[in-house]
Amino acid sequence: MKNTLICRIVALAVAAIVSLSATPALAGGSDAFNRPTLGSRWVVTAGTLSISNHELVGASLSLGYLAASSKDTAATAVMFLGGTDLEYGAVAVGNIAGGNNAFVKMQAQDGGGTFDHAGFYTGNNGGGTFFALSTPVPSPAIVDVFFCGTIATMRITSAAGVQTYTNDYGTRFGHGGGLGTYGSIGLDNYVGFLGNCKSALVHGIPASKMPRAIDLSLVK
Repeated sequence: MKNTLICRIVALAVAAIVSLSATPALAGGSDAFNRPTLGSRWVVTAGTLSISNHELVGASLSLGYLAASSKDTAATAVMFLGGTDLEYGAVAVGNIAGGNNAFVKMQAQDGGGTFDHAGFYTGNNGGGTFFALSTPVPSPAIVDVFFCGTIATMRITSAAGVQTYTNDYGTRFGHGGGLGTYGSIGLDNYVGFLGNCKSALVHGIPASKMPRAIDLSLVK
């Protein structure tokens, strides 16, 4: 059953990439993590990142970018919860090496075994708009992040359906793509690509209209 569900989610991820990109040729960096070590493809800017069971894992507050994604303006990844601890997976877009990037995360902090919150942040979990999801999202789930100008769209796809949220950052972040981790999260099937406004102009709920929440990853 688990393998069937994972295959379904991966198939949805491929479909999502095709729908977000004008053509498959626009795809940039990608990584399925089907090897024992991370190697030099990724540049880790905070914490530690590695590969375990064909997934990207890392220490809490870790962040890195894929060198081959240097020209990308959108990215997608599949996220797997590893337990009921505080966990998030983040898709980062922009100049990650310089700390000028969008940091869009999906988080599990209620201990229910599902993703329950999300955030449109900057830098490395650097704060921003944090909110409760409309409904809990089961694991695994796809998170797509793409831009139209200064407006970011976060699309979450899982066995429970699709949720879409938007946020106007008021600034542009440029090119680059990567991933961030917290807790026992696992990330897989990363793909970066060149987004466009036609794909980004989708119906989504503005994050500013969602119920605000306390982000436990920022509580010391």
